[in-house]
Amino acid sequence: MDDQLQIVIRPHDDQPTNQVLAVGAVLALQWAAPYVHTTMGSDGQFVTEPEIEAIGGLLRLDPERTERLRAAGREVVHDGESEIHIVEDQQGNWNIPTQIDRWWATGVALAATSFTAATPTGIAIAETLAISNRDEQRAIELLEHSQDWALQQIDEALRVIADHNPRLLANVLLSLSTKVETLTDTHALLRARYQADIETIGEHL
Repeated sequence: MDDQLQIVIRPHDDQPTNQVLAVGAVLALQWAAPYVHTTMGSDGQFVTEPEIEAIGGLLRLDPERTERLRAAGREVVHDGESEIHIVEDQQGNWNIPTQIDRWWATGVALAATSFTAATPTGIAIAETLAISNRDEQRAIELLEHSQDWALQQIDEALRVIADHNPRLLANVLLSLSTKVETLTDTHALLRARYQADIETIGEHL
């Protein structure tokens, strides 16, 4: 198994609002650094807590995964096709009687018709999930904030790992360099192999 940087997201607590924030943080990190193994938990190589700036990571969900989570969320609350209306309290609890984990909580939020928020994080979640066009200015801002947050976590993880395990960092960098070279060689090979087809297609466009 290749050496790989590991970042663990530790939710602030078990309340669904902060669980959804943790999911946003994981998605932001997965997008910013696909070479990093990102999970949720409380123990690992580098552990960090999500901040509200990471909420834009929810916008990284692709349509297929979003729909799967929505379906799971509807199933969790056992409402079938009926509407889901989330009401958050000051502690980040929701009016959902079922105990739900972080991904199911995200699915419920995605499936909800309305989200009445009471905390700053809840408000950020509701605002983010209300965005339908990811090209609009607010969506771009949220994505930029989540990207900046993720890059800060990666920089800090690299600093900590370099201090405590420089050999691991060297191995990771070497592995990444090798992967880049392999991809470059593969791209060159494929382009050479199909260059004639590319030129023929170009002539008819």
